[in-house]
Amino acid sequence: MKIGDYIELTGIGDRKKINYPEIDLRYRYTAEIARSYAVISLGLSCFTCRSVSDVKVKDDEGGGVGGCAQIRSHDYLVQTFDVLTLCSEPFTVECRAHKFLISHGFDFNKLYAKGLQYYKGCDKKKDEGPNVRHLFSTLLEHRKPVVIHNGLMDLAFLYQSFYADLPKKADTFAADLSDMFPSGIYDTKYMAEFHQSMPATYLEFLYKKMQLKNARCGKTGKWHIRIKFPPYPRGLPNVDWRPYQQIHDYNLEKDDDGLEICEMFAFHGWCSQADKCLKSHNINKIVKLLQPKGAKRRGNSKYSGPKTASLVQIIQQAAKKEDVLETERASLDDEHDSSAKKQKLSNERALEHLENRSILSNEGPLNNTLDHKVHDMHNASGHRAGFDAFMTGYIFAGHVSQNGKLKSKDDLFIGEIIGLSEQVNKVYLMGKNFPFLIRTGTYANMSTNHTLKIPKVRKNESR
Repeated sequence: MKIGDYIELTGIGDRKKINYPEIDLRYRYTAEIARSYAVISLGLSCFTCRSVSDVKVKDDEGGGVGGCAQIRSHDYLVQTFDVLTLCSEPFTVECRAHKFLISHGFDFNKLYAKGLQYYKGCDKKKDEGPNVRHLFSTLLEHRKPVVIHNGLMDLAFLYQSFYADLPKKADTFAADLSDMFPSGIYDTKYMAEFHQSMPATYLEFLYKKMQLKNARCGKTGKWHIRIKFPPYPRGLPNVDWRPYQQIHDYNLEKDDDGLEICEMFAFHGWCSQADKCLKSHNINKIVKLLQPKGAKRRGNSKYSGPKTASLVQIIQQAAKKEDVLETERASLDDEHDSSAKKQKLSNERALEHLENRSILSNEGPLNNTLDHKVHDMHNASGHRAGFDAFMTGYIFAGHVSQNGKLKSKDDLFIGEIIGLSEQVNKVYLMGKNFPFLIRTGTYANMSTNHTLKIPKVRKNESR
């Protein structure tokens, strides 16, 4: 099993400070933010590999070699959770973040009425349970790999909010994380920026791009992923139904909105004009048009923008603006992928498409871990940390499958076995040509808070 995670926050403070050139100062300010602001939604998407298939089957359509087709797939059972979390201590709320969440359907009334309360920092002597801190400890106890997207701040918030007080130094923080997650931490933004030729690396673009590539791999007998979701009974109040949003059948000529694509949104996943923008924010169209540098578009697809500006020219223009956009990208890179959040299916339609088009989002704690009442938030609308966690996990599962190294569902999910040894424990750093390394070292000892707590967390791991 691997776990994709994503969190919603009440703010991230001064955008310039979280991008300090000096890493130690950047971490120091990030730690201050984690102590001052709060996590209000924790998204978890659990991917469990149920089988690995590498077989030849009879091809009735005659597309295979010798009348046979090759099926190479990694089959996952996916369960996604969106946990409302309410800090019981005073915390700061940033007006900008508050407005963004409200505009995307986040219900603060339900957060304050039904959110799972937690406190920050180290454990207290009298700790009522079960709670969200116990949930985080369960992830550590079972030593599962964790997948994030541009997640350095996420890791800092998870540590401060649900584990212990953050250490003072970045190297100590890295050493603690290395011991907390021995199966590794993977950052899909780092992977896209440093190991893939992608014109854009915001979350929704990578997700849609992976859907297209996964579909092609499945049709051509290459390694790909197949996903199933738990068969939840009809009418459960805590279950959200969402479209799986496959886009491989999107037709540029038939479905095109006729608008020029918004350059800002296309390359960065957000636009300062938001819904007032007169250009296209159609993510399906953007993914179909944007290609890696040097690649040629296939088929008869045509860019519907101005004749005076080719797609290559747009890429070159965007590259020239990178220095100006670095600070804005840090805070808004992955927040404003609103188009995917606005789509929805009713429970009745989702039931009809459960096998290949639905994602289930449980608006409450993990039922097998926490015995607590669930939240009955409105169905399939608004901003959801759980759906972002699912997209992150899907991207990573696709990469693992396409590497073709995972041969059995029982294989250990570590970098060397899944073919990602060069990409594990490296977290993306905005404005840097190197990642934040999660490791221990001669001059990077683990913190006292961590060394005292982790044995208690793992005392029952042999059960």
